Amino acid sequence: MATLRSFRPYRYNPALFPDLAPLVAPPYDVIGRAEQQALYERHPLNVVRLILSAEEDPYTTAARLWREWREERYIVQEPEPCLVFTRERFRVDGEWRERAGFYAAVRLEPFAVGIIRPHERTFSAPKEDRLRLLRACGANLSPVFFLYPDRESVLRELGAWSDQRKPDLVFHDALQTEHRVWFVRSPRLRRFVCEELAPVELIIADGHHRYETALVYSEERLGAGDNAPEAGHRFVLGYLTSMDDSGLVVLPTHRVLQEYARLDAFVQSLEQWFELQRYPLENAGGFFAALDKGAGRHCLGVGWRGTGELALAFLRDESALERFAGDADPSVRALDVTLLDRVVLQGLANIVPDEAARSGQLWYTHSDSEALEALRKGAAAVFFMRPPRMSDILAVCRAGQVMPQKSTYFYPKLLSGLLFQAVDEPVAHEEAEKLAQMAK
Repeated sequence: MATLRSFRPYRYNPALFPDLAPLVAPPYDVIGRAEQQALYERHPLNVVRLILSAEEDPYTTAARLWREWREERYIVQEPEPCLVFTRERFRVDGEWRERAGFYAAVRLEPFAVGIIRPHERTFSAPKEDRLRLLRACGANLSPVFFLYPDRESVLRELGAWSDQRKPDLVFHDALQTEHRVWFVRSPRLRRFVCEELAPVELIIADGHHRYETALVYSEERLGAGDNAPEAGHRFVLGYLTSMDDSGLVVLPTHRVLQEYARLDAFVQSLEQWFELQRYPLENAGGFFAALDKGAGRHCLGVGWRGTGELALAFLRDESALERFAGDADPSVRALDVTLLDRVVLQGLANIVPDEAARSGQLWYTHSDSEALEALRKGAAAVFFMRPPRMSDILAVCRAGQVMPQKSTYFYPKLLSGLLFQAVDEPVAHEEAEKLAQMAK
């Protein structure tokens, strides 16, 4: 059973900072050097100084600032337990969308238990980096993004409740996403949310390294004798939304192959293994519409240098997946990205995607227009991807598998700086007892 708790989050003092826009930042792992500098210049208290310090000793510096900002009451703690409901209104593909979700303390569970499931593999260097930061600060400075299947009643109830109230916070971030935030203190509503989601499994959408780091830190604290049932280290700051929410957006991750010496031979192999439906580059709109409608068949889009064409590539014989990806679980073989990585890149082009990305030969973009522009400017080839469906992600997770790298990009990314959760403070157990009494 998934265990959710109301919590007493820390946040930037609303009396001092009614507008959070200058203080928040994207997740640390998507911040480049130039954006880091821009965030430093945006505000002296921007959260980037905590999550991605530019100082010589980033962990000690972050710990000092975390302590000082609370002492100076730049950051304050909510006086009573709550959940935090948010609505993010954003524009994608020319349309306005709205994603609803809420923040809670989520009890950590090893993946083997099957309550919380990953969909990506992780790497040791980022985990060591985040672990050192967590040890230094004793706080979750950024959330983990969770998905849950079904249970539409949760967001429906939270939405109806919020419709009757003004939000506690409203601001627009650097990408002009509108954030509306409500602090949910109603015991009845908090109890309903936590109980309604207790039977479900949670899928990590984003923040795998942060989640695994929190697990390691909790094991360290347990080893040191800090084994209280509601100890803060047993929980992680989580944002949760439904897989069925209409505002849940996964962007495609296109691949740009900048240079490739054997392009002619590669195209010949592609034509041998795939049925190609060609579109003139000037009809990119029709090409993308057809790509989106290619459901039910393994399909990807491709364009290569010097032709002025785009093509939909449909695998002629599904047995090719057995030949090139026979060791993969069926749930993973069903993914378009497996078709690209294992059949097209590794099988036909003899390119290992991770190695090519590290060398700069291969790079990624979530923008259709940027991918097209790369092709026009002379990239050897561009591979246009469809985003995975929620059912694909769920199937992989339930099979105990992980998806290939760069399979998902949930948009918009969760902000750092909206909320913080101390892990060196208990999640108040008396609250749980109080709610239980009220339920009788």
